[in-house]
Amino acid sequence: MEQSNGLTWVSGVGTPIKTYVTRVLNFGTWEEFNALNRSVSKERILDAMTHPLRGQWTSRGKAFAECVFGCTLPDDVLLSYV
Repeated sequence: MEQSNGLTWVSGVGTPIKTYVTRVLNFGTWEEFNALNRSVSKERILDAMTHPLRGQWTSRGKAFAECVFGCTLPDDVLLSYV
C-alpha cells in the first residue's frame, strides 16, 4: 500500500485496507485518491464498497464513492452524532 503524506496521521502500515479505502474516499485529496487507485486493487476497493464499515462514511464521501464506482451504499454507513 502506497503511503500518502496527507493521511499519515490516520493510516499507517498496520491499517487494514478497508479502513484505508474508507478514509481516503471520505477525507482524502485527489492525489490520495490517485495513490489509492495505484496501490490497491479495484477488487479490494469494491469489497470496501460492497461490505462497508458501518457508521464510518460522510455523506459527501458516500456520494463520491457511489458516483465513481457505481455502487450504492446503505444509509446506515453514514456517520451519526446522535
